[in-house]
Amino acid sequence: MLKILVPKNEGIYKIAAEEFASFWKKVTGKKLSVTAKDDGKSDLVVLGSDAVNSFAHAKIIEKVISQFEIRSNTDDYQLISAEQNGRKYLFIAGGRPRALMYGVYHFFEYAAGCCYFWDGDVVPEVKDLDIDCIDILESPRFEYRGLRYFAHRSLNRFQAEHWGLEEWKHEIAWMLKKRLNVFMLRIGLDDLFQKAFPDVVNYPGSEVPESTPRSYDDRNLFWPLKYRGELRKQILAYARERDIIHPEDLGTMTHWYSRTPYDFLNHFKPDFIPQTTEGYKEETGLVWDIREDKNLDMYYHLTKTHIKEYGAPTMFHTIGLAERMCYKDHASNHQMKLYTYRRIMSKLREEYPHAPLLIGSWDFSMYWSSEEVKSLVNELNPQNTLIFDYTSDTSDDVNNFMNWGITGRFPWIYGIFHAYEPATEFRGNYDQIEQRLPLAAEDPMCKGLVYWPECSHTDTLMLDFWPSLAWDPGEYKIDEFLPKFCDKRYLNHTDDMYEIWQKAMPLIRKMGWNGAQTKMYKFGSFADLTFRLLSGLNSYVNLTRETLFRYEYLKKLFRDDIKAVPEIFRMLEKMVGKISDDFMRRDIIDLGRTMISRLQGYAIASIFLAMEDWRNGICKAEDLKNLLKNFRTTMELEADLLDAHEDFSLNDALALLQQKHETYPDFEKTLKGNAENNYCRSYISELFRGIYLPEFKVLESWIMDKVKKDDRTPWTPPYEQLDPEKKKIQDKFYETPLKKYAPDHAKAYKALPQTFKKLAAAAEKIVK
Repeated sequence: MLKILVPKNEGIYKIAAEEFASFWKKVTGKKLSVTAKDDGKSDLVVLGSDAVNSFAHAKIIEKVISQFEIRSNTDDYQLISAEQNGRKYLFIAGGRPRALMYGVYHFFEYAAGCCYFWDGDVVPEVKDLDIDCIDILESPRFEYRGLRYFAHRSLNRFQAEHWGLEEWKHEIAWMLKKRLNVFMLRIGLDDLFQKAFPDVVNYPGSEVPESTPRSYDDRNLFWPLKYRGELRKQILAYARERDIIHPEDLGTMTHWYSRTPYDFLNHFKPDFIPQTTEGYKEETGLVWDIREDKNLDMYYHLTKTHIKEYGAPTMFHTIGLAERMCYKDHASNHQMKLYTYRRIMSKLREEYPHAPLLIGSWDFSMYWSSEEVKSLVNELNPQNTLIFDYTSDTSDDVNNFMNWGITGRFPWIYGIFHAYEPATEFRGNYDQIEQRLPLAAEDPMCKGLVYWPECSHTDTLMLDFWPSLAWDPGEYKIDEFLPKFCDKRYLNHTDDMYEIWQKAMPLIRKMGWNGAQTKMYKFGSFADLTFRLLSGLNSYVNLTRETLFRYEYLKKLFRDDIKAVPEIFRMLEKMVGKISDDFMRRDIIDLGRTMISRLQGYAIASIFLAMEDWRNGICKAEDLKNLLKNFRTTMELEADLLDAHEDFSLNDALALLQQKHETYPDFEKTLKGNAENNYCRSYISELFRGIYLPEFKVLESWIMDKVKKDDRTPWTPPYEQLDPEKKKIQDKFYETPLKKYAPDHAKAYKALPQTFKKLAAAAEKIVK
């Protein structure tokens, strides 16, 4: 009989033993008992190194096993098989608590073929598992391996603020299975002000006064703020029990998702730093003037309160004056930003002289030059500070980590930034990763690899790829990783799915994050552009020489690869009948919407170029009309595609919130605003029916009306005419209950083969 031997049946040993027993039962159907005392006869799975488990120490003394080779207080782990007097042993040891969990999960990967994904596990069933002949020693290349959860709201799959405790437990288990060790909840401050200043700041009801309606900045609540605080406490306690690090936010924390309550402002009346930035003009969004000690002290009090109520002073994080310009004079502004870091660090080091401080790179990528980043790095202490470059994959070839004076001389972390909010499809700057990650891997000063998306659970391939790189960056080419991904995820249809992925990859890898300072950012990526331009009422439709040049560039960039889209749709059509599990169902729809995104981007560029050609007498009116019609067809079919999965329904997201906890009855309007605003529009079923298609018809009508009138003046949208029509559409959407727009998932799923067939036909017309 096999038993699990723990040094004590509590803490991480209890957690590890329960997980081992749970997976053993899933695989073999057999139940294992857990004990803290050896019975002298049973075969054993021994959890814990000799430093914590006396049985393991005894077996080293008896020379049954050699001394463990793991390093103390590291993420190293080791699995060793042994046999003595007819008894079999499997020792699983970790350099620290979370490493023990890594070892447990690795055993089931190695021995049973288990595979772990964000949306579930692949767990083969066998009659028995062998614990013989195992000798595994693992050590990570990067010390820090983590990810962030952000503050947007809309769909449950992508937005972490929607998740309840059980979903967070699943997520934290996935982190351990992927051998991660850092995560950050940047989903607002919850009830931190209420906890930090209880005599001043009251708990609000459902309405948060500092909210802006119909925007991502509408922070009105779906669950009571007290409950949000309780949930945050439970999540972070659960993570700490498993030895996962959560950095503490520090310094100037005021942002759109962490605004200052009016109760605080009215009572303390803090002065604010000078600001020339267009955004954050409201008092709740202004940064308190930390040149005054009292304001710096109050910011620090928020951090201390978070540590007391929720966290632990293991690691700290600051973004300084991100997205803020204090003075019009650049040199003065830079000095203010340097001064802010100095003040923040000075305050931290009074109490925590040795705790690691992460300095986020977001502001560097937006406003700083490489020389200015160097000037900051020269001030920092490499013993307790790291440059947290979560924008390492930007397409900016000048302002990046290679030119910041950190490689080879200052601790830093390499990051993959999956952005922006609308970009929930498959994408990634794989070319940049292949060029730059080897430089990071070879640099002993690079201490980590992180994934820092605006949305969670967007790209299933990337969510398997980057954790693998974070542990061992040797296999950094996505084309080499892809077949192994398909082998693990699609047990019965590996070859078929790999063929589709392989066909789609050239288009997938063409889209990634451009970078805040690059010219292409002003244009946006195809995926962002599709959703932000559906209304056709913003500056992108002003067909200037500059914008036309960009459309020509992007059309040329995609001209060859886009020809594969019709065939990919036909391949997906055939695969629908072979769907055998939720993985395939989700991925087929994700692949489909990704290909539509690329197709629509190409179609938009074609439409705008054709509009200008018509104005110059080159394009026929009928040809332009057909381009618009074909694009509208893809939108209609995309709505049908999204209807086939609950991931993309706003009504389903609202229902899930209501199932997890009592939800404020008026939150539906806020949820619509969080999803519909121009920054956040994405792949959402109800928005296609209620917003995107009606707005596109307004654009289409305006274009064709101009053509009918033979009006060859420049293409400048008449906002005074079109804005009221847009507002009518949006008002109707907000006034209509979500249930009226809710998709019929079963009907749409049944029609999925026809949807792909029609998409292939529409794509043929667009790419010809």
